[in-house]
Amino acid sequence: MIEYRFQREKELLLEYAERLDDERAGAIVARGSIATAAEARALAKFYWRMVDSSMDDEIDSWLERINTTLFIAFETAGFEDIWDEEIPPIG
Repeated sequence: MIEYRFQREKELLLEYAERLDDERAGAIVARGSIATAAEARALAKFYWRMVDSSMDDEIDSWLERINTTLFIAFETAGFEDIWDEEIPPIG
């Protein structure tokens, strides 16, 4: 279960799923749960694409909240290793 502290987190995820044309991520977010390792990997990859594409949107504080929310959801679903694997290298 993806439990959002703020509704705006979900709204931003859905907005970016549409903006980035990522139907799979949008469906996972809309459903509110991560069911498989493949879904976990797809959602993690989407999140980092979202971060990259939002550089000019001034949503840094929301990205931090979303990061925490998604990490907790991944951990709860048993996919925290996948989350960690998909963090892009620095530099």
